[in-house]
Amino acid sequence: MKTKILLSSLIAFMLLLGCSNSKSTDVTKVVHGFYKYYKGKYVNADKGLLSASLSDLIDKALVKESASAEKMKAAKSTDKPDLLEGDIFTSLPEGYTGFNIGEIKKEGDKAIASVEFTNKDYKNTTWKDDVVLIKENGAWKIDNVNYKGETGAGKNTKDVLSSFSTQTDQGKTVMVGGDSDAHGCKGSAGYTWSALKKTCIRVFELPLKLNSADGTTIAGVVLSDDKKQAEVFTKSGAFILTRKTETSYANTAPDGGLFLEKRNNAWEIGAVKDGKALYTQAKK
Repeated sequence: MKTKILLSSLIAFMLLLGCSNSKSTDVTKVVHGFYKYYKGKYVNADKGLLSASLSDLIDKALVKESASAEKMKAAKSTDKPDLLEGDIFTSLPEGYTGFNIGEIKKEGDKAIASVEFTNKDYKNTTWKDDVVLIKENGAWKIDNVNYKGETGAGKNTKDVLSSFSTQTDQGKTVMVGGDSDAHGCKGSAGYTWSALKKTCIRVFELPLKLNSADGTTIAGVVLSDDKKQAEVFTKSGAFILTRKTETSYANTAPDGGLFLEKRNNAWEIGAVKDGKALYTQAKK
C-alpha cells in the first residue's frame, strides 16, 4: 500500500515538473524567437510575439514619426523629423550581437526571463535585462523589457515608447540615452558628431569599420563627398585627414598624426611616426 502511495506521489510530481518545464520552454521559445530575428530597430519588431499593449505603443510611436515627417515636408523644412532611434528592447542603445536566456520566473499568467546580452562590437559589453511576458489568449507574449544595464532614456521599453509618443518637441531625433553634446548627439546612445557629414553618427553603423589589434574596440571612417578628406573616429577622438593618394590619407599633429591607408586590400589606421597599424579592416 505504501509502495502504491509513494509511486502515485512520484508520478504526480513528475507530471507537475513536466508541466512546469513545458511552460518554461514556451517562454524560452518566445524570447529566443524574438531576439534571434530582431535587428535593433523597433519598427521591425515582430508584433506577433508582443502583447497588445506593447504593440499599441509601437504603433503610436510610428504614427508620431510619420506625422512629424509629413509636417517637415509640408513646411519644406530642412530639420529632421521626430525619430526614435537606438535599440529599445535592451538597455544598451547600441544593441546586441549575442544573447543567452537564463532563469525564468513564472507566477500565474506572468513570467520574467533574465537574458544576458553581449555586444562584441561595442567594447565587448555584457549585461542583463529582464524580459517580462504575459499570457494573452493562451499564448505567451513579450509585454516589456526592464532595463538593468545603464540607460538614460527610461526604465523600460514601454517607458521609452510612451515618453516619445507624448513629448511635444518637434523636429528632434529622440535617441535612447539621456546625455547630449553641443550638437545634440547623445553619447549614451552611441552617437557622436561628424564634422564632415554635419550630423550625428554612430561608429558601429558606418560602412567602413576597423578593429583594434586586440579586438576590443572599433574605429570608423567617413569620407567627404569629393573624397578629398576622411574623418576617422577612434577611442581617442575624431580626426580629419587629407587625401594624399587614391588609397591614403593623413594629418599632421605634434605627435606625428594619423594615417588611413589601404594595404593588401584592407584599410588601416595607424600612427604616422612609426607606420604601425592600430586598427585594421576585417577582410571579407
